[in-house]
Amino acid sequence: MTAQSKSQQILASLAMAGQVAMTSPLLSSNQNHQQVLDEKTRQVALDISEQEHQEIVAKLSSYVNSPAGHLERETELYLEQQLSEILGFKVRAELDGQKLNHSVGIMGAEQHLLRFPGDELKDHDAYTEAGIAPNRGAFGWFTQNGELTEKSILREKYYFAVQLMYLPQWSENHPELKPWYKYRKMIVINPAEQMAVVGVVADAGPSMWVKKQFGGSPEVIREGRIWSPNSKGKVMILFIDDEEDIVPLGPISLDFKAVLAHNESNNSQANI
Repeated sequence: MTAQSKSQQILASLAMAGQVAMTSPLLSSNQNHQQVLDEKTRQVALDISEQEHQEIVAKLSSYVNSPAGHLERETELYLEQQLSEILGFKVRAELDGQKLNHSVGIMGAEQHLLRFPGDELKDHDAYTEAGIAPNRGAFGWFTQNGELTEKSILREKYYFAVQLMYLPQWSENHPELKPWYKYRKMIVINPAEQMAVVGVVADAGPSMWVKKQFGGSPEVIREGRIWSPNSKGKVMILFIDDEEDIVPLGPISLDFKAVLAHNESNNSQANI
């Protein structure tokens, strides 16, 4: 089977969804009364949590409008903690001693990348209007042992370009740094639209003269609403501390109700 036909088969099976139904027993009048009290207590807690959530989003919106670069370390630590709690997985501005030159800045729109020899734009399942780059990305083909897998397809769909070539230690240590950054999992935060996208580092760029600090695949840009009238490309990007590789790639809504539903779903699955 060719990589192209394998790609088409995998793309057809990527989308999956599930629903969970819940039922509750009839309650006595005393139980109903207690339920009302418990619900009021729960709602007060949720109201406080929602207020805190919106305060964090508002702070993020302010921070991404700062000049490109890094926030004060105290602020970064605060955001790391808060975002890790909201997202349900650990995020870091610095990981294993590695740090980009910027954690806040502007993300530009990139083209699709070639995944295997002979790959064509028509073989990519969405946003073909973005075009396809004429050369491979900085880390070569996306295939694994010559095969185009579901993981490799998702890596190309949700990839970031970061300015590796401008890291102070790149010229001397690139033999060690390049494998560390290859497909390194990161998350872009777009507070203006309350969206985030988990992706991987799969290319180097953009160039300094472009005056943008990061690049995102067509899927990242569109599904993360990176260039909406509210966002205008201003984002924060962080490493994901995910040694077990369990955090899935793709968009995440940062809307409070969506986050709450997601966390409750995860807690229910953990208790099964």
